[in-house]
Amino acid sequence: MKSLFIVVPVLLLTACSNHNYARKNYVQATVTSAVPVYKTVEIRKPKEVCEERQVVKREADSAAPTIVGAIIGGALGNAVSRGRSNKNVGMVAGAVIGGAIGNDVGKQNGSEVVHLETVCYRAGDEISYESVVDGYQVTYQLNGREYTVVMDRDPGPQMPVYVDPSINR
Repeated sequence: MKSLFIVVPVLLLTACSNHNYARKNYVQATVTSAVPVYKTVEIRKPKEVCEERQVVKREADSAAPTIVGAIIGGALGNAVSRGRSNKNVGMVAGAVIGGAIGNDVGKQNGSEVVHLETVCYRAGDEISYESVVDGYQVTYQLNGREYTVVMDRDPGPQMPVYVDPSINR
């Protein structure tokens, strides 16, 4: 157990000293220019088109055919189900069916009415193009020489540059 307490601090000291060693190999270079590099992107937006259309519907002039049909249907349903235990069910079913038939007859003899309906649908895409910054072409000076790199952001007036200590200057 004592060896564990000795090994952990030694490892931490070694890791920290390596990190500081790596930081020593960075120097500040002077940025002479940072030019944005643009790319063109395509932007697609769904295009919706709405139109008003005239729809002709035939409507009954009054509710009389529906009411008369319901009364006749109810009477017929009652007559057919006479003597059975579900007499009311036959009457109600006859009234509903008779009312529906009377409504259809009223529409056939009724007048045509024009309604305006708005219909919307997708009609392809609207395509537009936009220029966006893709990166920066950065030129910097270090030790009397000029270098150019492409970076994802503008580094500002100075930037850290790694200098490999194994290369002779």
